[in-house]
Amino acid sequence: MPVVKKEVNETQYGSAIIDRNIKSHANDPYVLKKVEKAKQMVNKFGLPGDKKK
Repeated sequence: MPVVKKEVNETQYGSAIIDRNIKSHANDPYVLKKVEKAKQMVNKFGLPGDKKK
């Protein structure tokens, strides 16, 4: 069976569905713990040269 490649246009995005009932993870203890650990790693090792502004 022949394979048909679908063209992808990366400049256009599908229509987004906005739901105002989504739970916020801003005060989630697990997320806060991961964010703090990530901040410590960045402070300790820094960012690569191409990631700095």
